[in-house]
Amino acid sequence: MGRLWRMIAAAVIASVVIGAAAGASEARSGHAGTGRWDVAPVPATAVLDWNATALATVRGSLPAKFQIESDLYMAYVQASVYDAVVKIAGRYEPYHDFTSPVSPRGASLPAAVTAAAYTALAYYFPAQQASLQATYTAYLAGLSADGQAAGVAIGQAAAEDIIAERTGDGRDAAISTPYGAGPVTPGVWVFAPLPSLQSAQTPWLAFMRPFTLQTPSQFRVGPPPSLTSPRYTRDLNEVQAYGSATSTVRTPEETAIAQFWNAFATNQANVMMAGVVNAHAMDAVDAARSFAMVNMVDTDAGIACWDSKYHYLFWRPVTAIQHADIDGNPATTADTTWTPLLVTPNHPEYPAAHGCVTGAESDLLTAILHTRKIQVDYPGSVGGASTLTATRHYATASDLRREIVNARVWAGLHFRTSATVGVQLGRAVARYALDHYFQPTHHHNHQGN
Repeated sequence: MGRLWRMIAAAVIASVVIGAAAGASEARSGHAGTGRWDVAPVPATAVLDWNATALATVRGSLPAKFQIESDLYMAYVQASVYDAVVKIAGRYEPYHDFTSPVSPRGASLPAAVTAAAYTALAYYFPAQQASLQATYTAYLAGLSADGQAAGVAIGQAAAEDIIAERTGDGRDAAISTPYGAGPVTPGVWVFAPLPSLQSAQTPWLAFMRPFTLQTPSQFRVGPPPSLTSPRYTRDLNEVQAYGSATSTVRTPEETAIAQFWNAFATNQANVMMAGVVNAHAMDAVDAARSFAMVNMVDTDAGIACWDSKYHYLFWRPVTAIQHADIDGNPATTADTTWTPLLVTPNHPEYPAAHGCVTGAESDLLTAILHTRKIQVDYPGSVGGASTLTATRHYATASDLRREIVNARVWAGLHFRTSATVGVQLGRAVARYALDHYFQPTHHHNHQGN
C-alpha cells in the first residue's frame, strides 16, 4: 500500500494548489452562479481526501480477492458524498434526494463531504469506528467554522438516506447453491486450480439490487460460443498459446501488459479518477460526481457481469485446456500440464469482469471529459502484484478497451470473446446509467430506483 498512499498523497496535495486557483479564478470570472444558492466553486480537496480515506478503509477491511465487493462499498460512500454535495451546490440531479435537516444556504461543502463519508464508512465498517472517528474529528478541526454545523448535518443526512435506501439490497445474502464444486464436465465452471481450498467468489452479487439498473439481468449477454464452434476453437487455441505461463509466442511487452492489469481494480479506478480530477482542475461538485459515477457504475457493471457469469457458469481456460479431450471438438488439443500466466480467480469465466468494469469506465471517461480522446493515466502493477507500481497512458477510450481485452487473453484468464463481450456489457451499463443519473439540474429524467 506504500506506493498507493504516495500516489494518493501527491494527488491530494496537487488538488489543493490547482483546485484553489481554479476555484478563485472561476469565482472572479462570474461563474459562481452554477449552484442552487449561487455557491462559488470550492476546491476538490475534501472530496479527494475522503475518497483516499474511504479507499484505504475499504481495502484494509476486505479480502484482497474481492474486487467487485470493494467497488460496492466505495459506491455507498461516494453516493453519500455526491448527494450531500449537490444538496448544497446544485448543478446536478441527486442520486437519491433527501429532505435536508437544515437550510443548505451557506452550509460548508467540505464539512458535508466529511460527514457524509465518515457516516457511511462508520456504518459499513464498525470495526474501524475508532480510527475513523479520530480522522473525522481532526479533519473537521482543520476546516473553517463558517457553515460547518449545517454542512455536517447535511452530510450525515445524505449518508443516512443512502444507508436506508440500500438496506435489503442483497449485500452478503446467503447463497445455498454449491457453485463450482465439480466434477469436470464439458463447458462447466469448476474451481481452479485448488478446488478443495476455494469457494465461489461473492455469488450473491449476481442477485443484488443495482444502483442505476432496473435489474441485475437487464443487460444479460447472450450465451458463450458452442464448444464445437469455429469461434471457440480460435479462442481456445489463442489463449492456449498466448496465455500460458511458459508461452513462447507472448512478447515481453504483452507479458508486462497482462501483469499490469492484475492490479486491484478498485484501487486503479479511484487513483485514476483522482488524477483526472487534478489534471482537469475539477471543483468539489464535479469531483464528487466523477467519483460517484466511477464507483456506482463500476459496481453495476460488476453486478450485471456477475449475473451473466453465474447464469452461464462457463469454464475457465485452465480447465478447458487441461480437459479439451472431453469438449467434443477435434480441433482442440488437451494439455494436462497447462497453467495460465496469472492465477485464475474463483468465479466463472464468461464474461470477463475486467472487461465489464473497464468498458464501463471508458464510456464514463468519455462522458466526464466530453471527448473520446481521454488522455488518461491508469496505475497498475509490475510483475502481476496487486499493488500500484506502474502507470500506463491511454490516449483514447478505444485504446483502453482494446488493451483490456488483450490483457485478459495474454494473462491466460479469459477467452477473447469473453473479454470483448464484457467490454460491450460494461458500456451498455454505463450508457444506461448516464442517461438516467448524474444529469445537470435542468435535465428532467425518470429514475428507476
